[in-house]
Amino acid sequence: MSLELLLPQRTEFYEVQPITTFVVKVVSRCNLKCSYCYMYEHPDQTWRDQPVVMTAETIQLLADRLSSYVRIRELKQILVVFHGGEPLLLGAARLRELFTILSNNFQDIEADVKFGLQTNATLVDDDIVQVLQDFNVRAGVSIDGPQEWNDRMRVDAKGNGSFSQVIAGVEKLRNPKSGESVFGGFLTVANPEIDPYELLTFFEKLNTTSIDFLLPDFNHDTFPYDKYPPGTFGRWLSSLFDYWIASETSMEVRIFRTLMKLLIGGQRGYDSYGALSNGVIIVETDGTYHGLDVLKTAYHGATQTGKSLDSHPIETLESLPLVKALSIKRFSAPQKCFDCQLFEICGGGYLPHRYSSQNGFNRESVYCEDMMILIEHIRNYLSTELSAIS
Repeated sequence: MSLELLLPQRTEFYEVQPITTFVVKVVSRCNLKCSYCYMYEHPDQTWRDQPVVMTAETIQLLADRLSSYVRIRELKQILVVFHGGEPLLLGAARLRELFTILSNNFQDIEADVKFGLQTNATLVDDDIVQVLQDFNVRAGVSIDGPQEWNDRMRVDAKGNGSFSQVIAGVEKLRNPKSGESVFGGFLTVANPEIDPYELLTFFEKLNTTSIDFLLPDFNHDTFPYDKYPPGTFGRWLSSLFDYWIASETSMEVRIFRTLMKLLIGGQRGYDSYGALSNGVIIVETDGTYHGLDVLKTAYHGATQTGKSLDSHPIETLESLPLVKALSIKRFSAPQKCFDCQLFEICGGGYLPHRYSSQNGFNRESVYCEDMMILIEHIRNYLSTELSAIS
């Protein structure tokens, strides 16, 4: 089944947008077994057929494709994120080799090529920190809040919690033996069972500078409505927003900053929010191009494009409905979303959250009511603040 056949497609909004974010799956396995993981615990099981690690030869081909694409599109900046699985399973020596190959290909190109890495931080050591420092790489860390909550979901193969290892890894990233911090911030799955004040306080005590809260990857076939009635997440996030604003913390919360920016006229969000966002493509360990990896929660093979590094240059991916649907939301939004006054802000909802086996992606997000609650809550806050100024 092709995902593109399940997408509503409005050709009047056909527009080629450059791809500027490349998520590179350098490892297709993980040392944790998180119960909700979209890579391993959902219908798409294509990871089983992937090489365990990406070879130097595949990275070199990617580097060649990227440098060619940057020149052809005259791009000023791109982001290359090492991902998995768990990328630190490569070890420091292999990480250094792959970053070196990529860096060498861009030495004579003026574009700003930024590297990132997303990790569970349990395998961080001094040698890995040194590699990240040498290539100016910021590491984002996945954690689910205080130990009691994190260790319910984020466990190893034996069911042991990962919290202590994560915090130890974060400490090494943030306070290396020498040189600057390479800690980029936290990524956390929203959980209405955690008191929002407790959660915000937890991150403040960790001196967190940046965090993003992700809605759980449910769709219309999997959402537990008995546990989370419509609006649960919206009200919880609204309370979290209130505590965050009142605290006057310097901690950046991506979802809140993005929605505020869009509400005051900003034009571009990211794949989860806003009618426009930067183009994204995934490169698996075998060199095949894939669409957004969270779409693995829908059905087996949902992310496949049928194209690869050795068969297609990157520019041929720009016209794929699977790619356009994430960057130009008007192209594929359901009619109900397209007619909604909040469409420019929520972008019709995150594509994976729109899926149902009966309607494909031609439905509103399972979090539609939640997004309405949160967006209106933030709009009311901004309106009050701006009226006080005037």
